[in-house]
Amino acid sequence: MVLPAIALLVSPALADRGAGRFEGPDHTEVDLLRVAPDGPRIYVQAEYPDGSRGLFLVDTGANVSLLSESAAERLGLSIDAGFGSVVGLGGTARMDRAVVPSLRFGDVVVPEVEVAVGVPGMSPTAGAMELDGLLGNNVWSRFTLEIDYPADTLVLHRPGTVKIKRNAGPLVYDGSHVFAPVEVRTARAPDVTHAVVLRVDTGAGDLSLCGKVAEAFDAGWSEGLEPILGLGASETLPPFRNLQTTRHLELAEVRLAGKRIPDVTSARWMSFRGDAGCPDDMRGLAGHHLLSGHRVLFDYQGGHLQLSRSHRKARSLDGHAVVLAQEQANGATPERAFYRALLALQLEQLDLAEEELRIASEVDATRDEALVLLARVDRFRGRPVDALDRLLSLAPGQLVDHEEIVGAVNGLLFEGRSDEALAVAREAVASRPEAGWAWVALADVLLVRGEVTEAEDAILQAVAKEGYPDAHLLRRARIALASGDRLASMAHVRRLLHLYPMGGEFLWFYAMLVEEVGDRDTFESDLDEAMARLHPDRRPLDFLVAAQGVVGFTEGSQEALSEGVERDCTPLEKGAAQDNCLAWYWSLANVHPDESLVRIERALAESGDRSDYLDTLAMVRLARGELAEAATAAREAARLAPDSVYILWQAERIGDLADDR
Repeated sequence: MVLPAIALLVSPALADRGAGRFEGPDHTEVDLLRVAPDGPRIYVQAEYPDGSRGLFLVDTGANVSLLSESAAERLGLSIDAGFGSVVGLGGTARMDRAVVPSLRFGDVVVPEVEVAVGVPGMSPTAGAMELDGLLGNNVWSRFTLEIDYPADTLVLHRPGTVKIKRNAGPLVYDGSHVFAPVEVRTARAPDVTHAVVLRVDTGAGDLSLCGKVAEAFDAGWSEGLEPILGLGASETLPPFRNLQTTRHLELAEVRLAGKRIPDVTSARWMSFRGDAGCPDDMRGLAGHHLLSGHRVLFDYQGGHLQLSRSHRKARSLDGHAVVLAQEQANGATPERAFYRALLALQLEQLDLAEEELRIASEVDATRDEALVLLARVDRFRGRPVDALDRLLSLAPGQLVDHEEIVGAVNGLLFEGRSDEALAVAREAVASRPEAGWAWVALADVLLVRGEVTEAEDAILQAVAKEGYPDAHLLRRARIALASGDRLASMAHVRRLLHLYPMGGEFLWFYAMLVEEVGDRDTFESDLDEAMARLHPDRRPLDFLVAAQGVVGFTEGSQEALSEGVERDCTPLEKGAAQDNCLAWYWSLANVHPDESLVRIERALAESGDRSDYLDTLAMVRLARGELAEAATAAREAARLAPDSVYILWQAERIGDLADDR
């Protein structure tokens, strides 16, 4: 993920060197691309001196531009190692420096663009598109920058050649960053209006405040954990590595550059205790949500920020479609087939993706990756046996390398090939003994074969290889339950819930382990503690419905059901996704059994067999008391997602219920 709000720790003169310099006409227009239609970040393509293109995030929150190491190597740039540091919301990192001889945007050429190279945290992709970096104010300050969000158009104007309206707001450019006053009116009566000067950052998402700046707002707030620049929960990575405690301030109105900004009813407040998270000099960020919907002019030289209506034809450019068309126009060489397949998959053009992957599977450099991706497509299209056949053409060590070893051995187990699954898992461990997931695969096989003690030994080996004592807690809980140690299983799931209270599946499995009165009291205390650590809008309401229903908290379950349907299902367009959402909530709450079945069967008919929809079908059948049918659906879900421990445990527990009947 790209680090927003980049601040290079060198002199402003160096960061701004060459401001105003470019070659070409007074105005030029180029397309803005998105990861998906109406996506929250905007990207632009620039042409290098050799005629090739690079994709960059448009980031007015960065004072310098960033370039990936692979792009720098591809261009043959000279690198100044250890040149300085970059600072962002994710912390501080060392950087190398290079100079790109020129970047072309339409008819305009920008010479000598200094870039920070190889900054940690910068993603190599935007969706499936290859991303070369981000372009910051050392590029955009050479122009009066126009971003027409509704038209997905970026216009570069020569300073002084575009008319600025009298009602434009002030903008300050200090040679590094751009700042503008943001007015906020608090929601709590009596309401108060405050003005705070924030960085205007096209690379950020929403309205964020830092440090002591919001102390006087008295806006009413919630406090809770949320991921900041992180990937969320993981079985192996410590969850708190990416979680921060923030406050969400309730706002009645937000104004920027004289315009009332609709649909912004809260601000994120970070580092409110003065702890880590925001650089010392950052008061906050005015991001995409405040700018989208407008034609925005950044008048760096004149000191104006103008938000107005767009007069161009509205459009939304999915960058994947644009880049795919460019790749196809360039000759559709076999060497680029794998990349074209990734783009096609992002566009849900599955037939084209499969065709390109078949080409890629015959190219040595992309053969293994293509086979793995073909297997994933097979699963998505409801063909688990075909997926398994493709994966087994790879050696077990290769399956570990491509993170498919767990899926492969569980796929074999579902096909009744237990001895073969054990052999593949043991060979994976032998060839990749330091890889934790090889040991996980072995543990899964041993557990299904009833060798529970050996499975426990294998999962503990996986934990040791990960170097994180809380790794694989859900699998450890599953193994402990199979050994008859319910309390140990409960302890593992409680630990997961403490580490990651957003993880609703942990809460649900915890509830299903409650048997005694004392267990119930402990569960209620843990539930209250976990939910209190989350912002209300981040609570896992679906699993909260299920967990409360399991332990008999009927009133709380009904409240969570109403909130969850309103939050998660109502905004969806009518169709398979909304049908699945409603059927899921209703089945967890054990209400509307007939309509739930109609909706999930309709969703499956529209979308084909999908593991998440089949999981919903299993819960609907379970709620209706149709245990055999529930077990069949849960097993089919697991065949299509054989690497998901949640889906595996679902299939196992529902299968046990059906067998007990």
